[in-house]
Amino acid sequence: MGRPFFLGIRPTEARTEGSRGIGRRAACKALSLPALAIGSGLGRRLAHAAPVAADVLVLGGGLAGLAAARRLAASGVRPLVLEARDRPGGRAHTRFDLPDRAEFGAVEIGDSYTRLHALAQGCGLQVAPAAGNRSSGLTLHVNGQTLEASGWPESPANRLTGAERQVLPGHLERHYLAADIPLARPADWDSPAAHSLDRAIGAEMRARGASDEAMRLVNVAGNHNHSDGVSVLGWWRSALLFRQETGVGHITAGTGALARCLAAELGGTMRYRSVVTAISADNRLTKVRLADGAELRARNCVCTLPLPTLRRVRLDLPLGSGQRRAIAEAAYTQVTVALFDADAFWEEDGLPAAMWTDSPLERLFPRIHAEIGKCIGFKAFINGAGAVALDALSEVAFAKLALATFARIRPSSAGRVRYLTRHAWGTDPFAGGAYAAWPPGQVAEMRAAVRRPAGPVRFAGEHTANAPGVEGAIRSGEDAAATILDSLQVAAS
Repeated sequence: MGRPFFLGIRPTEARTEGSRGIGRRAACKALSLPALAIGSGLGRRLAHAAPVAADVLVLGGGLAGLAAARRLAASGVRPLVLEARDRPGGRAHTRFDLPDRAEFGAVEIGDSYTRLHALAQGCGLQVAPAAGNRSSGLTLHVNGQTLEASGWPESPANRLTGAERQVLPGHLERHYLAADIPLARPADWDSPAAHSLDRAIGAEMRARGASDEAMRLVNVAGNHNHSDGVSVLGWWRSALLFRQETGVGHITAGTGALARCLAAELGGTMRYRSVVTAISADNRLTKVRLADGAELRARNCVCTLPLPTLRRVRLDLPLGSGQRRAIAEAAYTQVTVALFDADAFWEEDGLPAAMWTDSPLERLFPRIHAEIGKCIGFKAFINGAGAVALDALSEVAFAKLALATFARIRPSSAGRVRYLTRHAWGTDPFAGGAYAAWPPGQVAEMRAAVRRPAGPVRFAGEHTANAPGVEGAIRSGEDAAATILDSLQVAAS
């Protein structure tokens, strides 16, 4: 069987940021594996050695792991991707069975996401401008009252003070934090030089005059667990990056379609339902043990497992104290996404479909049918303590609470909303949360620690990335692969 073709990348393609690729012959020489021809099955490093499963083990089949494996395979080095789920993509999770191709994660694609755009194009996937919710306006439900956003400044439900009263609840962080960002560039956010600025979002907002009610609303539906537990540096970095975007889009077929395409390119190098329970390494091999008792071995390893998942893995690696602390303590934002079908009750009450609330459902985004362009329901996006509380409920209890909440905040919705499903990233054993949330005072230290190699194991994934979102995940995987390729090139020379 011939060598597989990989879309949009040549066998000797250079790494993302300038280092050279490595050919098949050089890779085999560097690994001292002349018998391990690509596609030839299992081989042995030495006559007495245990079976070697691949040249490089890639732990995690999210976009970071898929990008790493693709880069390795295209350079003639044989990867094996171990994915715990029965699908590729990790937190890029699309519900292809629903008419809106609802996304549970990885929704937005910036125009600066050059690697993602290139990979999508290679897969024949269209990136279209974000259409928003295709519904003008916003409905608020705050302090027990439901109103259109245009009436917020004068509403008795508005308990903000001073200039805050003119600011919508969802814009309060931006109101206080975006006016004076002390970082010169987004890349400065996790540098040691920014340590003096590394304090909590809540502390920074209060220092700039935020009221208690403003902080309450921020902690209802801010993109974090709590404003006192996450560094403002990450917020400033995201704001600076957002300023650089001229447009935000989405993959029309769903972000999960990109993961499917990349996994299909890799073919038999993907192994699903492979739950990693232990990782060890010596000067010759990396050994990975799985929950089914299998032990796989390779010279090198790229680990893209999220930190909450990694902390449940037995690690016999040369980790520094800072690395162990970051793995053990780094928080992830708890997010639960719930989907609902609905009849058009908003046409009856005359209020916009999109909602921002201080109810248990927090933010509600219209779900738009991919073909007919009409609203068919809602996606609730719930953060932090709210997500934790709802995650403790059974499906029956959650559905009862959710439908009662709809009926309370929009009476015309009674009997016209149907609960479909939810995904709780915080209780997902292979995620532990939606994304890393770096604590105040520790950003530079923890970020440096999670990027540091541990012997032959390189780390990649959203938590290690410099670029934002799914673009960062992809680049981190490619960069980890390129580091391995460079080391092989040195060994072969």
